[in-house]
Amino acid sequence: GLTTCSEMAFDPMFRPLLAQLHDQLTVRLRTYEMSTPALHTDASPAEGDDMVRQVGIKIWVDGSPWVGNIDLTFPYLDTDATRTIGVVPGSCGHANYTKEQLAEIVGTFFPKGWQLACHVHGDAGVDTILDVYEEALRAHPREDHRLRLEHVGAITPEQLRRAHGLGVTCSLFVDHLHYWGDVLVDGLFGPEHGERWMPAGSAVATGMRISLHNDPPVTPEEPLRNISVAVTRTAPSGRVLAPQERLTVEQGIRAQTIDAAWQLFADNVIGSLEVGKYADLVVVSGDPRQTAPESIADLEVKATFLAGRQVYPKAG
Repeated sequence: GLTTCSEMAFDPMFRPLLAQLHDQLTVRLRTYEMSTPALHTDASPAEGDDMVRQVGIKIWVDGSPWVGNIDLTFPYLDTDATRTIGVVPGSCGHANYTKEQLAEIVGTFFPKGWQLACHVHGDAGVDTILDVYEEALRAHPREDHRLRLEHVGAITPEQLRRAHGLGVTCSLFVDHLHYWGDVLVDGLFGPEHGERWMPAGSAVATGMRISLHNDPPVTPEEPLRNISVAVTRTAPSGRVLAPQERLTVEQGIRAQTIDAAWQLFADNVIGSLEVGKYADLVVVSGDPRQTAPESIADLEVKATFLAGRQVYPKAG
């Protein structure tokens, strides 16, 4: 079944609420706790059960392309769009942390067994966090860490190869292309950088296992559209952005199912239908493999099941 990934993190104050709602949930949750200046969590790695489990700590190298605060090696364009969002002409954005601050966060949590998931869009920010991850892995080697990078809009092929060599895995927010592909090219970054935004094709070409995610409320949760967009890379105007970065339908399905579950350390219980795993699945109105790629997003979810129990639509 589909493994829906969202680029989200929670404040530890909500942990009691999650516990209270545990038995009412109709989806499985794998959670990431926000890092704070206290550099402390009361949780332990992999705490929880197959329904709700905290698997990691979340950090933010930079911010949003739509605000102008992502950490780039190249400047934003000087356009009506960038002036509207307040970008100073020639700005390459900025990071939220210094390398030393990121090293302190990663150096606190990684040796304790935590997975780290790091929000980063800008290519300069990617270099910084890969340096930090590499130093942490050198100091505290771990065979199966699945360190994550989230979004990676401007990541380069060279950075993807480096990330994969370190065992770092990426989750891509390809839905940007569906909603704002034209703005990325014409308003923010130009063809050289804007068309390659969210380079899923280059990621899987390295051998990396990737996932596709959404970021509510920026976009809705729409895993079927994620697959469609990753396969077509079509902007609102109808133009195709960097066709060499397209995925096949099969690659898109993997990124939304078993490989997404793998990133969450949940592939032993969900992500594919096989003996020994929960019967978590969705029933859709057509086979994505036999559907025109641009129409995959329009497939209707007829039913969802959790451990073999139908939870949508609810009976009665």
